[in-house]
Amino acid sequence: MRFDLSAIFYSNAPYFVAVLIPFSFACKKFYRKICDIYFIIINSFAALVSYIDIAYYPYILKRMTCDFFSYLQIGFDFKVLLPSFLKQFWYLFLLFFATIFIIFFIVRFTNRIIAKKPVFQPFLWKDFLYKILVFFVSFFISFLCMRGGFQTRPIGLIDSGKYASIQNAALISNTPFTLIKSYGNQQVVEKHYFMDLEEAESHFSPIIHTISPCSQYCYPVKNVIVIILEGFSQYLIKGMEPNPDEYQGYCPFLDSLLRQSISFNGIANGHRTIDALQAIFLGHPKVLEKSYIETHFVSNLSSSPVEVLKKYGYHTLFFHGAKNSSMNIESYCYSIGFDAYYGKNEYPNSSDYDGVWGISDRSFLKFAAQKLSTAQQPFFASVLTLSSHNPFVVPKDAEGLDLTTGTRPIHTLASYTDHAVREFFEAVSQNHWYDSTLFIITGDHIGEGSFPTPCSIYTTLQIPISFYHPAANFGINMGSMQQLDIMPSLFSYLNIDEPLFSYGSNIFDTEYTLYSVNYTWGVYQLITDDFILQFDGEKSIGLFDIKQDILMRKNLMNELPDVTALYEQKLKAILQSYTTRLINNQLFMNEK
Repeated sequence: MRFDLSAIFYSNAPYFVAVLIPFSFACKKFYRKICDIYFIIINSFAALVSYIDIAYYPYILKRMTCDFFSYLQIGFDFKVLLPSFLKQFWYLFLLFFATIFIIFFIVRFTNRIIAKKPVFQPFLWKDFLYKILVFFVSFFISFLCMRGGFQTRPIGLIDSGKYASIQNAALISNTPFTLIKSYGNQQVVEKHYFMDLEEAESHFSPIIHTISPCSQYCYPVKNVIVIILEGFSQYLIKGMEPNPDEYQGYCPFLDSLLRQSISFNGIANGHRTIDALQAIFLGHPKVLEKSYIETHFVSNLSSSPVEVLKKYGYHTLFFHGAKNSSMNIESYCYSIGFDAYYGKNEYPNSSDYDGVWGISDRSFLKFAAQKLSTAQQPFFASVLTLSSHNPFVVPKDAEGLDLTTGTRPIHTLASYTDHAVREFFEAVSQNHWYDSTLFIITGDHIGEGSFPTPCSIYTTLQIPISFYHPAANFGINMGSMQQLDIMPSLFSYLNIDEPLFSYGSNIFDTEYTLYSVNYTWGVYQLITDDFILQFDGEKSIGLFDIKQDILMRKNLMNELPDVTALYEQKLKAILQSYTTRLINNQLFMNEK
């Protein structure tokens, strides 16, 4: 209720001031008309963003904040997407128009009451003083509601965590409130937990001076293909789920492939595709409201692992069937060192366009396989799928496929993507370089409906990560690994011992320890093999044993103060290191 009242009074404060001002002109028709227009517009907008968020929340697992509008500027094609959203969420538009009707009814009702009062009344001190009293009492009540109570500091985004666990905090808040509180609060604030950067990086440093080679699982590798599956959680692939016999899975081919791989309990570093790309290919954690790609810092100097691979002779390619302007992925890929980008513009047959996002996976992956068959070697390529994305429209080229259906729309699309990946492997396996190619398979983030309920913050970050080599039958599960670890681990597998800038680590190093960083709903998470620490920027607010309590129901912070202090120190070091280097344009090796 505090969050709802805060949003209502923030939005309508100008209206309340205008109509309660203790002067006679406040009852004039023209003046009232201006007030009514403001009331209708501001409350209609609040209703609109609230209904949009009902559809948007399941995809990004947080309430809408002002970063949503910057997201619209990096490649959202509303002319194409709006019709599909109208079709999928038609009931929300009906609710929105019903809300508009109620808003007009309120305006008409209040005008009827005011119309009964004469516009011109004789001046009486008693009435004037009464109006002043009403004005200031109303002002005080409004001010109190806006700040959320009598407490020292006004309520903010983080305060919803006081009334519910982080994964349920969105139920306590509301969209107008999160937009208001995040407005003007998108700037990067440099963290100062330690005396300086050097002290912070004595606890965690992004400078990897030496990468130990992966000797135990080493097979000859000439080329590398990174397959990033849109919206894929571990729970869509039977073999990845902790209890595979109790979960159907919708991807039999990927399941069979991963059973022959070095597989990991993958941890996503963000909730959007662009978060994954900055983690995988640049080694940057997602610890800001905006993704690195959305900030002006994207033009800063940075060390790119992709550029390092080019020094070793790798030809670098990126494939994504979406429109080339989508989320600025094409520009981003070129900026970090990819030699070639293949998107919808490069695809030869526009009739395979799915009508929403781009070229459907089955058609586009065949195109990618054809391009790779003639690519200059050695190559480092990445393929990002797109069909398993909301609004989950089954593509035209799925005709004739025996798709597995489930309880959620994404289940059918996951089955479709599984078929597309199988055909991709069938095509590339015909090349002479296939047996000397390493395939890294992962998800970008958790898609809507791709994880079971009930869930926790932790389960909404679990994605597949695996290393597959056609000449080997590994069948090994090596524990947990985050997206940030992919490139340092790849360098280890390729025996490239070159200093690397990354907030990830080499999974094949015998001294490897997982420290996965994530930022969700105004709270930082540090995930290790055993625990997840939650930190609000000033203090720890939760510690959970994810091996024994995957749904994060029991807070162990008070029971394990030493563990809490250790992980808090590590997280503070990462936050200070990243924000300091980001602001001061130092996201690169010191030698540069």
